[in-house]
Amino acid sequence: MKQGLKAKTILPVMLILLLVMSGLAVFNYFSQVSLVHDEAEETLKGVLNTAHGILDARMDLYQQMATLVAGVPSAADAFSRGDRKKLMTEFSPGFKILKKKFGLAQFQFHKPPATSFLRVHQPEKYGDDLSSFRFTVLSVNEKRAGVRGIEIGRAGIGLRGVEPVFSKGSHVGSVEFGGDLAPALEDAKKVFNTEVVVLITQEAATQVWQEWQKNVKLIGNYTPFYSTNPALTQGIVQAGMLAAAKAAGRSAYIDRAAAGGKEYYIALSPLADYSGKEVGFLGIFMDRTAVLAKIRRTLTINIAVYVSILALVSAVINISLRKTVINPVIALTNAADDVSMGKLADKIEIKSNDELETLAKSIDRMRISMKKLLE
Repeated sequence: MKQGLKAKTILPVMLILLLVMSGLAVFNYFSQVSLVHDEAEETLKGVLNTAHGILDARMDLYQQMATLVAGVPSAADAFSRGDRKKLMTEFSPGFKILKKKFGLAQFQFHKPPATSFLRVHQPEKYGDDLSSFRFTVLSVNEKRAGVRGIEIGRAGIGLRGVEPVFSKGSHVGSVEFGGDLAPALEDAKKVFNTEVVVLITQEAATQVWQEWQKNVKLIGNYTPFYSTNPALTQGIVQAGMLAAAKAAGRSAYIDRAAAGGKEYYIALSPLADYSGKEVGFLGIFMDRTAVLAKIRRTLTINIAVYVSILALVSAVINISLRKTVINPVIALTNAADDVSMGKLADKIEIKSNDELETLAKSIDRMRISMKKLLE
């Protein structure tokens, strides 16, 4: 009787509580996981935008330097007269300092339409026609307006800043500052502790030097041109992922993938050249280990909290039911047994201010009646 009563009162209540608590725990867990993922993805988008910003800052600097040199009257005059020695004397010392301290790679003057007049970084080489691949130079000398941006050429991907040069009101050519893509990507990696990759289209890849093309490994219609972690790039990036990123348009595409026993977030956004033409993707890989650890901690905390709440509520319900229902019912059961066996001396009394107290009074009246009959 006692076990049956417990089973019919406490156990169903405990089962309902367990189901409710489990549902709340699952809901809360997935809500927090969603928030963690959203936070990580927003961080990743921020890193991606900043990586673009690092590239833009480099190109802005190159164009500013080109504008400064183009505005020096003595330089424009020497350029117009074809005086390489004068230009080298004026700019070579400064270029060497910029190269040593800041990694400046290229400083060059061109005659229209795109003939190298002087490479300050490589003065022994000049007079070669660049018109088949240096479209930034062609554009500046044709339109006589500066440009800055990414350009894919025989040597790979360059960051350019090119400005026209005028001497006494006449256009005489252009001046360019530039650098490779790799240092900018390495800077992004150091700042954010993420891996960075640039993938270019198959069409753009055909413009790069032939020796590089022999080692090209296509992923769909794209190939990694530079990566701070080439093995990771090959292990993570898939053709379907790039197709989805292409379909996303100018919006950042976020995905997740596993490689080398680790989980990663991947963010991809379009990469455009100086003319605005999309030539590939800039990608960021972020290790999800810390995020997953945070999610596991969230799950552990949720379970601990809900188990504690369940245990506390169970204890309160158990004590309350025992005091208000189970123990009074057991007492009434024992009293009824005594009456049935003729034990009529003891008064039956339960103070509970409810139906149990009414039942106890009824049984006690029955005890008194039976006692009078027996007397």
